Amino acid sequence: MITIADMAVAFLISSLVLGGLYPLAPGIGLMDHPGERRKVHRHAVPPIGGIAIFSGLVASALLSLPFAASHLYGMAGAALLVVVGAIDDRFGLGPRVRFVSQVLAALLLTLGCGVTLTSLGDLLGFGPIDLGVFSVPFTVFAMVGVINAVNMIDGIDGLAGGIILIALTTLLLLAPEIGPIQVLLLTTIAALIPYLICNLELFGVTGRKIFLGDAGSLLLGYILVWALVDAAGPAGSIDPVTAIWLVAIPLMDTLRVMGGRILHGVSPFSADAGHLHHFLSRVFHSTRKALILMLGAAILLTGIGVFGLLNQIGEAVMFYVAMSIFVAYLLVARYVHSLSQALEQRNRRIAGEVI
Repeated sequence: MITIADMAVAFLISSLVLGGLYPLAPGIGLMDHPGERRKVHRHAVPPIGGIAIFSGLVASALLSLPFAASHLYGMAGAALLVVVGAIDDRFGLGPRVRFVSQVLAALLLTLGCGVTLTSLGDLLGFGPIDLGVFSVPFTVFAMVGVINAVNMIDGIDGLAGGIILIALTTLLLLAPEIGPIQVLLLTTIAALIPYLICNLELFGVTGRKIFLGDAGSLLLGYILVWALVDAAGPAGSIDPVTAIWLVAIPLMDTLRVMGGRILHGVSPFSADAGHLHHFLSRVFHSTRKALILMLGAAILLTGIGVFGLLNQIGEAVMFYVAMSIFVAYLLVARYVHSLSQALEQRNRRIAGEVI
């Protein structure tokens, strides 16, 4: 169903779009400028990664067209998010517009493609939780949540792309066969690689720094949740609880940050420097070290989830273990701010002594 040619096309078109858009971005105003406290880059960077990735996906789909007609609704949802995200990257849209677009994209998936969660499995240990008439509303809620989680964790180089790469690769390895969704995942990975090379300046590629942009983070979150819901379905390859482990890092960070904002009377969609990657970057004075730590944690948590799945550990056990880790994370996070201040004061004192 998929050939090396399909992946090569996705990689090539993504690379060509990056190369073509990079010199044009300043002229059309598609640039991410530094200035906000939460931003760590010092120079304007074009957020064109998402447009390039989507271009690679479309080109590959046109080459092989392995999808059923219903899957076109899913691609339409992806296109909607890329367009809205690109407009947001250029002009800046309010959170309400982005939220509505995410709901519409999720509805295209659920109602158009039939990608829905019908059961949460034996999540609490009292028997299977069948969603019944709440299947579509809950699936849309979960989809929007994951899309936002990926969007919000895209704060340092390589983080969102790296987490997506880990999750998609895991889903591919667990899949019993290569079907239409697996084709989408393979071509997504192929189209994602050129972005990661430029964003992280790998293999000697310098002077071509790019960001995902909202177009990219929304697109990748959408593809991930599409694959997760499909895999967690009745004929899927994972239990619903396993999906939690695959997105544990963005979910935990987003829930903590949004909960903290609500408690302080601030909009949960407002931007700040309170994410885990911001804290780790300040502590280690390096976004690359923060990236390595967070991707390592993502691999570890994904591994735990896969271990539980393959060894048929009870779904309720895996859920309660996941919740215990989340509670432990919240308890530690309570002291993050004071610890960060103490470390900054210590660093200033040491710098003063050196001078």
